[in-house]
Amino acid sequence: MKNRVLSFGSLRSPLAKNQTQAVVDLLQGEAARVSCQVHLLPSPLGEDANAREVFHAAGKEEITYLFEQIRREEFGLAVLEADDIIGPLPEDLDVLCVPDRLNPFDAFLNRQGAIMDEMEAGSRVGVLTARARAQMSALWPDMDFQILSGGVDRAMETHMRRSEIDGLVLPAAVTELLGIQSIVAEIFSPEFILPGPGQGILLVVGRKGDEESRQALQAIHNQDTHDEYLAELAFRGRMIQDRDVPVGALARVLGQDMIIVGGTGAASNRISVDGPRQQAREIGEGLATQILRDINSFADLLEAEFPEGLDDLGPDDEDGHDEADGLDDLDDLDDLGMGGSGRTDAELDAEIARTFDDDLDDDLGLLGGMDLGDDLDQDLEDDLDDDLDDDLDDDLDDLR
Repeated sequence: MKNRVLSFGSLRSPLAKNQTQAVVDLLQGEAARVSCQVHLLPSPLGEDANAREVFHAAGKEEITYLFEQIRREEFGLAVLEADDIIGPLPEDLDVLCVPDRLNPFDAFLNRQGAIMDEMEAGSRVGVLTARARAQMSALWPDMDFQILSGGVDRAMETHMRRSEIDGLVLPAAVTELLGIQSIVAEIFSPEFILPGPGQGILLVVGRKGDEESRQALQAIHNQDTHDEYLAELAFRGRMIQDRDVPVGALARVLGQDMIIVGGTGAASNRISVDGPRQQAREIGEGLATQILRDINSFADLLEAEFPEGLDDLGPDDEDGHDEADGLDDLDDLDDLGMGGSGRTDAELDAEIARTFDDDLDDDLGLLGGMDLGDDLDQDLEDDLDDDLDDDLDDDLDDLR
C-alpha cells in the first residue's frame, strides 16, 4: 500500500496551530502509512476586525477564508473547533473525521490558584460567551463577569500580560491544547456550568467526495463523539445562530443510547432528552423543541435578545400597562404554542451526572500537585514571547 500525504491548513495563532498539530500527531501515531503537511497561514483580517468578534480559535471570516483555500486546493483539510462553526457547512464541504472528544467542561484560570469561591467580591472575571456569563453570574452574583472578544489568544494576553482581569474562564480543552493546565484552578462539572454545544469537539473539514482523505482519517475517527456532535449541532441549529444567546447543551453516548441535556440563561431549568443514538439529530432537535416550549427558557432567550429589559417591547394597553408584561402569564404563551415545562426527572438527572463523574474525577486528578509557584507568570510570558517571535520570523521569511 502506498503512503498517503494529507495536507492541512491552519491559522498561525497558537491555539489554531496546536489543535491542528494535535490531530496530526494523533493520526501519525495511529496510521503509519499516512504523512501530514501543515501550511500555516496569517489571518486574512486585521487585528481590529478580530478584536470585535467572539470565538475561540477562528472567527467567522477566518473560517470562511480557510474554506476558500480548501476549494482552491491550497490544502485539503482544516481542523476547526465545532463550537466556532456557526451554521451549516457549505454544500461542497464536509466533516471527514471527528476525533476523540477532548474535555467538554469549563475551567477557571487564576494566577494565584484561587477557586471561584475564594475570589473577592467585585473581581473581574473574563468569559468568552454569553452562556458562561449568564450561568456564572447566577452562581457568583458579586463578581464582575466580562465577555472578552478577539479569541482565546487575546483573552490569554489580557489575563496573563496586561492583568486587566483577575481570572479567566476557558473551555478545559483549550487549556490542554495550549499546555497551560498549571494555572487551571478549577474545573466546573456540568451540574454547575453547562458547556456550550460542540465544546471539546474538533472537526476535520475537507471537500465533499474526498474519500481518500476520509479513509485515511478513519484511524482516528470516533463514532461516539461524532454522534454527540450531531445531536449538539442539531440542537444549536434549532436554537441559535451566533454566540450572543446564552444556551448550553451536552450530549453523551451510553452504549446504544444517547442523552442530551440543555438549558438557557442561568441553566437552572434544565431539560433532558434521551433515545437511540442512531437518531442523534432528532434527539438534539427534540431537546430544542422542548426548551422553546418552556416558559422560563423562553423568557431567558427574550432577555438575551433585549438585554435592556422587556418593558418597552410593545405599546401600552388600555389600562396603561405595557403589553410585554404579559410574558409572565402562561395563558398568553399557551396561545403562542409555547406552553409546557418539559423538565427533567430525577432518574435522568442522576444518570447524566454518573456519566460525567469519571471524566471529571480524571480532570480534577490532574490538578492535584500542580505547581502554582511564583515563577508561573514568567514561564507563561516566556512561552507567549516564543510564540510571537516564531510568528514574526515566519512573517519576515514570507516577505523575503
